[in-house]
Amino acid sequence: MSRYETAPYTVLIKEDNFELRQYDTYYTAAVEETSLNGSSGFNTIFDYISGNNEEQKKISMTTPVFNEMGKQTATTEFVMPSTLTGDTLPLPVNKRIRIKKNDPRLAASVTFSGTVSDSKIRDYEKKLIEWISKNGLNPTGNFYLARYNPPFIPPFLRRNEVLIDIIKDNAPQI
Repeated sequence: MSRYETAPYTVLIKEDNFELRQYDTYYTAAVEETSLNGSSGFNTIFDYISGNNEEQKKISMTTPVFNEMGKQTATTEFVMPSTLTGDTLPLPVNKRIRIKKNDPRLAASVTFSGTVSDSKIRDYEKKLIEWISKNGLNPTGNFYLARYNPPFIPPFLRRNEVLIDIIKDNAPQI
């Protein structure tokens, strides 16, 4: 179990390493990027939670670090602690950072361990789409990568996920 607070969700369906989740509202600090290679987005947001914000306030680390994987761009996002909201989060000094409210949503996920690579992400996206289709669900939007562990954790112990939002109107009654 992680010692860090995590984005709040309830598991509705669990089958092997696949889940359908109901996420509650949460906030993230987000940076847009052109690539997930490197760590500029991570470092920018880490600087923000380390006190480089208008209140010079340190913010607790949480999990996971999300990467929204769009066609042309990607984002790196840190989940903010549940004690902080859009009204109470300190404003970023770095204008690349935006505070983002994530409304309640359904998401399908597949969990895997090890290192993360483009080919591994694409493989798990395909497996997740197959599971979604098999369960009569309809995906919407971009895929997300979720990483739960710091880089010093051995790869075989790391928890990673690929997620995609699900259209609620077409989801089976649970």
